Amino acid sequence: MKRFDELKIEYDLMHRNDKEVSCFLPVHMTVGKVEKSLFKKNGDLNEQYYKWQFLNCFVESGLCSKDYIGTEVNFPKGNKGSAMIKLDAAIFDDKNWYSHYEALHTKKDDSKWDELNWLKEHLLCAMEFKKEGSKDVKGVFTSQLKTYMNESSKNVVFGILYDEGRLYLFKSNGKNYFRLSDEFNNENKGKFEPTFDIPDGYSNLLSFEEMLDYDTTNKAVTDYSGRKVDELGIISKTDSKRLNDALYQILHTMDKCGLVNQKGYNILIQLLALKIYDEKNNSNDLKYYINPNEAAYKKISEDGLQDFLKRIEQIRVKAKTQYKKILNENYFDNKNESQVKVVIEIVRQFQNYSFTNSERNNLYQLVFYRFASQFSKADNAQFVTPLQIIDFIVDMVNPKHNESIIDPTVGIADFLSVSYVKSNGTLDDKNFYGLDIDEDMVKLATLNMLLNGDGNATIEAQSDGLGSINTKFDDEGKLIKLVPRTEKQDHNYNGQWDNRVDGKSLKKFDIVLTNPPFGEARSWIPTGTDKNIAECYELWNRYKQTKIDLGVIFLENAVRVLNENGRMAIVLSNSIASIDAHKEARKWLCKNMRIVAIIDLPANIFAEAGVSPTIIIAYKPNDEELKNLQKNNYQVFSKEIKKVGYEVKTKNKVKCFETQYKLNPETFEKEINSDGTAKLDEEFTETVSNFKQWCNKQEDTLKKLFLQ
Repeated sequence: MKRFDELKIEYDLMHRNDKEVSCFLPVHMTVGKVEKSLFKKNGDLNEQYYKWQFLNCFVESGLCSKDYIGTEVNFPKGNKGSAMIKLDAAIFDDKNWYSHYEALHTKKDDSKWDELNWLKEHLLCAMEFKKEGSKDVKGVFTSQLKTYMNESSKNVVFGILYDEGRLYLFKSNGKNYFRLSDEFNNENKGKFEPTFDIPDGYSNLLSFEEMLDYDTTNKAVTDYSGRKVDELGIISKTDSKRLNDALYQILHTMDKCGLVNQKGYNILIQLLALKIYDEKNNSNDLKYYINPNEAAYKKISEDGLQDFLKRIEQIRVKAKTQYKKILNENYFDNKNESQVKVVIEIVRQFQNYSFTNSERNNLYQLVFYRFASQFSKADNAQFVTPLQIIDFIVDMVNPKHNESIIDPTVGIADFLSVSYVKSNGTLDDKNFYGLDIDEDMVKLATLNMLLNGDGNATIEAQSDGLGSINTKFDDEGKLIKLVPRTEKQDHNYNGQWDNRVDGKSLKKFDIVLTNPPFGEARSWIPTGTDKNIAECYELWNRYKQTKIDLGVIFLENAVRVLNENGRMAIVLSNSIASIDAHKEARKWLCKNMRIVAIIDLPANIFAEAGVSPTIIIAYKPNDEELKNLQKNNYQVFSKEIKKVGYEVKTKNKVKCFETQYKLNPETFEKEINSDGTAKLDEEFTETVSNFKQWCNKQEDTLKKLFLQ
């Protein structure tokens, strides 16, 4: 079965120039009508075209059988001689609707009102179609669609507004009207009101069965046992408000219980791991749940609560073997009531969502990103990179099958997880490596890879304050330290990292992807033994200063751990790429790497850094090839990206990323993608396309690395 957006494209290709359309649904009292008016006088397609386009795709995508749908549905207002209420289309919950509708309009006695009441009782969804590119979506909803929805006597009724491909979905609860997706409802003085500026994606369309069941989905459940993972909800952007509320409740409970600290953080991470394990290993009989009677305890010793705690402990015992790094130490004391309350809240808020069935983007942004941000450490520059930038960099570098990848400042493993997902599973977790200075961030990174990969990535923590500055992987994937020079031997001094007397070899990688700490505020001032480590870096010795931008150190680190023809993408301060103070770094980089692309990004696109970042993309040819490239004045792809699809704003003293959408310059309405979603106002997509075209004109090695 094809998706709505796929069918829409096909429909337009086949029928855009048709002079008429065969109406496959009843049109008021007519069956088999041929609609011959599909164009306006100026030659533009009219709303009749868009109506039949929508209904065709709606039926053909399997969302609803045609037996339940009618068009030009007329409802009498009840006053003799008054105008009819005319619904462009309607969905009823009974396929016998047409016989009742026919009776309504043919009966002459008062029994016709019984027919009208029957139709209202069975009116499930009202539809309105436009061909105006209307700016006044609110006006259309208020004056027309809301009126049509109000004709239904159901407690929950749905509304669809379709205007030149822009889709707006609504629901009513009694006489309260909202957008179907909670993310499009704003809270104002304790009340929720629909917004109208952003359209729904076509994937938000409910099926006939989902509409029928919608009224029961929010009813209280008293027993969550025996559920299958496929019965759980999928985390999507349409759940954003509801899920964000859930995340808030978890953090609020942690705060009340005095657990917004490392203890609470570790409990949260472990409970997330148990959730993933339960879905992957108990998919037909989930154990990760709490029933209302279990949560409503008065004493910890009560049987109901103890049943819940035993269930959670059973998951932990089984998961411990598989998730050693996260579960090796049990941070949860089931006799500590504060901790018990937090565990209850975490399970209660997550039990109705499936992590394993949810799309990576949505899960990443709404769960991993949110929690990682809450527990990031500003003093150590541990921050999450916006997903748009991660996606862009991975698309540019193009990781391939059997390639090894490292992020030396791994954070929550966003570069690794995105690389795996974008490869559609062709990359191997065993070839993924990461290092970080924070053990708790590594736990979250491991969790991320368990969910998005196969869980075999090698991600390690070095809490010595230096992390990957001092610690590397050997060719067996084990950790080794740089060896400073002594009076007798230079060892790893000045970049001689392969000069080891212990017989170990430094592991080299095909790809380095990293967003390390950078900028003046992140300068490194090594003292004591740290200064000996700094001298292992050639760039430190070249700068001949008492401090250095950490970005410079991580740049050299990235280059030195690359294989021949290995490629890297690193996010650094623009100053490293431009100002005289860093000319030594640039000279050194050009001496060792073939610079492929330099991408400048706007200032303040990271919530925590005030500097303008630059992405440097390069690969590492052998010496002879690099000399030939330099001799021939090789080209570098450069781009200044001004629009990234979001803006950093501060709300309630918390910095957040607010989505920015592309506007039509004539109508000032948000433009839509082929899937019906609003287009982001970003230049990443176009830049990737232009970069790929540019690559085709470059040397064979570059084309092989970045295109094939």
